[in-house]
Amino acid sequence: MNKIVLTGRITKDLELRATSTGKSICEFTIASNRPVNKDGTKIADFINCRVWNKTAENLVKYQAKGNLVLVSGRMQVDTYKDKEGKNRSTAYVLVEELEYLETKKDNIPVEKIQAKTQVQDQFKYADEDLPF
Repeated sequence: MNKIVLTGRITKDLELRATSTGKSICEFTIASNRPVNKDGTKIADFINCRVWNKTAENLVKYQAKGNLVLVSGRMQVDTYKDKEGKNRSTAYVLVEELEYLETKKDNIPVEKIQAKTQVQDQFKYADEDLPF
């Protein structure tokens, strides 16, 4: 079985790219903490992740550097030849499920803020309007 579940913080600004066939892709890295050492020092592993299509688009839209996410997927290793003809490989988590444990601080649309204010205004009463 090849299944990985990790929580970690996004380490860089997210970038959405498109393949030659038009599929959306986002490659990103998360910093996932290891258990604290006996001496109290913290160590993080930096895990490369890859997500596709609508999930990639939503990730870039709703998340940012520093946000905490949970990724679930499988480890994948791609092999290729570099410019000098040497065999190379790259390992990453192919993300199958993604949960946002935090959201961008600045992504609330103005319309939602206005709608919330309008709803709150409906419930404002002056003291003389109250029946008690």
